[in-house]
Order: sequence, then C-alpha cells, then structure tokens
Amino acid sequence: MWRLHRYYLKELAVNASITFTVMFGVVLVSLVYRGIQRSQGGGLLDAALITLFFALDSLPHLLTIAFLIATVMTYARAAQDRELVAIRAAGVSPRIPMLSAVLIGTFLSVGASFANHYVIPEVHFRKYRVIADVVRSAFENLNLGGDRITVLDTGYIVTFRDREKDTGDYLNCTIYSPRPIGKSLESPIVYVDRVALPPLEGAAPDADLTIVMSGVRDPIGGVAPDTLTFQVPLDDIGSSAGRVEKEEDVRSDQLLAEVMRGVHPNPIRAVYTLFRRCSFALMPALLAPIGFCIAEMARFRGRVTALMMALVPLSVFYLGEVLGARLLISTQNPWCGWMPVALLVSLGVPLVWRQLRR
Repeated sequence: MWRLHRYYLKELAVNASITFTVMFGVVLVSLVYRGIQRSQGGGLLDAALITLFFALDSLPHLLTIAFLIATVMTYARAAQDRELVAIRAAGVSPRIPMLSAVLIGTFLSVGASFANHYVIPEVHFRKYRVIADVVRSAFENLNLGGDRITVLDTGYIVTFRDREKDTGDYLNCTIYSPRPIGKSLESPIVYVDRVALPPLEGAAPDADLTIVMSGVRDPIGGVAPDTLTFQVPLDDIGSSAGRVEKEEDVRSDQLLAEVMRGVHPNPIRAVYTLFRRCSFALMPALLAPIGFCIAEMARFRGRVTALMMALVPLSVFYLGEVLGARLLISTQNPWCGWMPVALLVSLGVPLVWRQLRR
C-alpha cells in the first residue's frame, strides 16, 4: 500500500506546486502596479515588498484553489487511465488512493492554520502601512533632481533654492499648504529659511514624520514664529486615505486575549473572525475527498469536465463566506463564521458516501 500512496503523493505534490506557483505568479504580476503606486518615491525593493504583501494576503484562497485543482487533475488522469478501476477490481478500497489526497490536505490545513492565525494578519496590517524609512525616502527623493517636492496626497508643495549636503536640509524654501501650518500663520504660502527632517532612526514604525522649519516668514505680514515644528502622519503621506485598524490586522491570540479580558470594542466581530480563519484553514482537508470523488465521477467525460465540476464546491464555499457575513450583520451570531464549512460538509458527505460505496 505504501507504494500506492507514494505514487499518488508524488503526483499530487507536483501538480499542487505547479498550480500554486502559476496562480501566485499571476496574482503577483497583477499587483505590481498597485505596489509601485503605493511606494511612490521609494526604491525598487520597497515596491517589491509592498507588492509581495498584497499577494501574500490572497494566500489562503490560492492554497485552497490550487490544491483542489491538483486533486481533480491527478485523479481524473488516474480515472481516465483506468487506474482507479484496476484498484477496485483488485479488491482494494478506493479509500486507499484517496488517503494520499487527505494526507496532503491535512498537512496543508495545518500550515494554513498557522498562516491564517499568525502570518496573514501581520501581512494584512503591513500592506496598508508604509514603512517609515520608505516615507522618508519618498519625501526626500520626490524632487527627482529639481527644486519642487509634492508630498503625495497631503497637498503640500515645497520649492527650494538650495540644499545642504551634510544635513540634507532644504534652504530658502517656499511652502504652499492647503490648510494653515500654524495658529499664527494665515497665508497658505509661507517663506522659510530652512526646513529640516530629523532622522527616524529608533522611532516606531508608525511614528509621524517630524518637520522643523526655521526662519518662518508670512508674506502678507502676519506674525510668524522664528521656529515652527509640526508632524505629518505617515498614513497621509503613504496612503491615499486613512484606514482604521480592523480585526483582520490582529493575530488570533491577541484577538482572543482582548475578547476574554473584555477590552475589545466588538467582541462578536472578533470571535467571527477567529471562526472564519478556522474555516479557511479546514478547507484543504475538506476538499480532498470531494476532489477525489469528482475526478472519479468524471472519468468518462474528461478532465475539462472534472475541472468544471470542481467549481461547484468552490462556489458553495464562497457562497457560505458571503452568507456568513450577511448573517452576522442580521443575527449578531459569531458562529456564522462556520457557514462555509457547514455548506461544504452538507454537499460533500452525500457525494463522498455515495461514490465510495459504489
């Protein structure tokens, strides 16, 4: 039996790896533009890092779809070559070849559980935040060799006549601001002798960008302080809009701790998020026997038909995802997070039971 297991394990692993690599590559390429857009002013490595964060956020979906396609393709090929018929004719239960898919599905479920509860929340958080060093690089490099800097989506425009090489400070500047910079400055245009950006070394990753202006003068005659210090939030510079932290940005252990201590602002939503992550983690193990039965049923219809039939459990799974979110709003019951698993089990149990007892 071990030779039979090893035979299908090898083919399943190869097919799943190729399918996942192709799908992940397609997603990665499709997100390159978004990564470049969000890393304006940063380097190539910064753009690649942000693009990778966005692509990794789709990892649970890609893992589930790739494994189901690999399972259907592997056993559809075996069914067309009459391998499964020969196994049944030899008196071997079809559960034996199906066990290879179940083993890989269980292994993927364990890995997906760790990723969904710990890795993906961090990735989800990082993809909506721009690293402080990238923001500082954007502020310093957006002049592109000229004398004009537009600070991305904040509306600030800085023109300068000179720049000090040792400190990087901007000299003889004119600043246009869509909103007043200080309480005593009424004009949107301000003359500044020196604009300095203190180093960010040792600051928190989400610390605001500090700007120190010396020799401030109001061109319309208003009273201006000699030195003015203010801060620009990094989200205003690195993102097109502010974003409130959500449950998807927090690891499961932290979510559970906040709920148990009673400090989470929306404990129902937090528990729903935990159940939803568990549902996604269980999908590869649940889809393994379903994919095997679909492939065996389509042995006379070809692999394309088997792949089309594989869309049914995927559609049921994502339908359960949508229904669970809707039911959460109407019922405020966190157990709605298990809706995809419930629908998939209700579809898969009769199918697997009927096919294995043929």
